[in-house]
Amino acid sequence: MKNERGQNFLKRVDLIVGGTLLYIIGAVRKKRSLPAECRTAAIFAFAAIGDSILSSIIISELRKVKDISKVVVFASRSNARIYDLFAGLDEVVVVPLTSPLAALREIRKHQVDLLVDTSQWPRISALLSAFTKAKFTIGFKTRGQFRHYAYDASVEHDERLHELDNFRRLLRPLGVESTESPRITKVIGSGRSPFAIDDDYIVFHPWASGTNFPMREWPVECWRDLALKLIDGGYAIVITGGPEDASRAQQLVDLIASKKVISLAAKVSLTEVAEVVRQAKCIVCVNTGIMHLSAMLDTPMVSLHGPTNPFRWGPVNKERGVLAVARQDGGMFLSLGFEYPRDAQYVMGKISVASVVDVLSEVYSINLGHHDKKPAGEAFAS
Repeated sequence: MKNERGQNFLKRVDLIVGGTLLYIIGAVRKKRSLPAECRTAAIFAFAAIGDSILSSIIISELRKVKDISKVVVFASRSNARIYDLFAGLDEVVVVPLTSPLAALREIRKHQVDLLVDTSQWPRISALLSAFTKAKFTIGFKTRGQFRHYAYDASVEHDERLHELDNFRRLLRPLGVESTESPRITKVIGSGRSPFAIDDDYIVFHPWASGTNFPMREWPVECWRDLALKLIDGGYAIVITGGPEDASRAQQLVDLIASKKVISLAAKVSLTEVAEVVRQAKCIVCVNTGIMHLSAMLDTPMVSLHGPTNPFRWGPVNKERGVLAVARQDGGMFLSLGFEYPRDAQYVMGKISVASVVDVLSEVYSINLGHHDKKPAGEAFAS
């Protein structure tokens, strides 16, 4: 995930060339009206897993639009697996975004009537939209990006709104005023955990991704100290993560040095991660895709936000468990998600272990001081 999203060369091309090309397209291309009949709809969803989860509401809303009988999602390699969680899709097409011409060739194999581009900032998706076979296209008008020139209908991207509300607004050109929230709409498992466990457990997801991801991660010593408190309170710890997180996850296991902690990083699928979180007593995580995935479940959550503004990117319907570094303390300066100032300071360390314990206790009644302890030993059955 980090590799595809961090292609610096492509970002420079997007910045230098993309705006000019879009301006030219806007000058020569006429805006079209919404066709009277749209049977096949497509969604461009090339962003991170978190954005893809938030924009997934478009799938179910398109299914409600008269005459639409087929929905296709064009995704990236880094987020395609998330669509295993959502019903209502007829096809998921993985697009090689690192090769724009190959991406366009793949997209043009599919004839669609309506295209909704959920990308907010990169110009490449807007350019691809302009050259699809779609009869009508919708996308964001983002300040300073010139993206709106590529679309038949554009929607103002508002940095004052939670990103879910921006995605809802993309449906307005279709006459849809959405109030949907992201939901897992497929049966994701048998109800059994992919591992055997004897104790109640807390899930840790310590890993961020994308631009300057270390700035959004909590100090590893804090994870260790929180784990030890939870273990002393009778809980086991399950650490999740992707293949790129496996090495650091094992290092955290070694640092905690308890038989009641296990890493599942790179060992289970995304749908299995959802089942692990579903059965947990709580998940503690940073602002990343797994946070948004977990927000669709009933599991209690404590989410940790330093530079990220939770009013823009926080978990939907899990606001009570948000812990954020205030603006006056140097936090919440990211609105778009990537606009780090040159002198940006690391602030995640300002979130104390004690504050997490307080939320666990006061919000979710996970009281470590009074939890019935189980005999010492291994939490995970062999």
